[in-house]
Amino acid sequence: MLIIAMLVGSAALSGGITYTLTGRDLKGGHRVSVSLLSAILVGATSLFVPYLPALAFLVTTAAYLLVRRLLSPGLALAASALVLVGALGSAVLVMSTALNTM
Repeated sequence: MLIIAMLVGSAALSGGITYTLTGRDLKGGHRVSVSLLSAILVGATSLFVPYLPALAFLVTTAAYLLVRRLLSPGLALAASALVLVGALGSAVLVMSTALNTM
């Protein structure tokens, strides 16, 4: 039950935060699409790695808030998408390495 709660919680938290943060930059269906994609990516990665995807999402959120002030909203979203995918991939690689060296 704890694993299911963690999966659902991290996906819901990432989707909710993404929906809130992108309110100024995106409207309508695009805002919902980006939020659902973020929730699915973090939730799916949480299947393999218990806690690192939530941390990766928080790093991505901070990067998005910083880059949004420097670049246009579209470029900030693209950059944060790359950061999220890279951070989630790194989280999976870290957990894979840790399990292989046990």
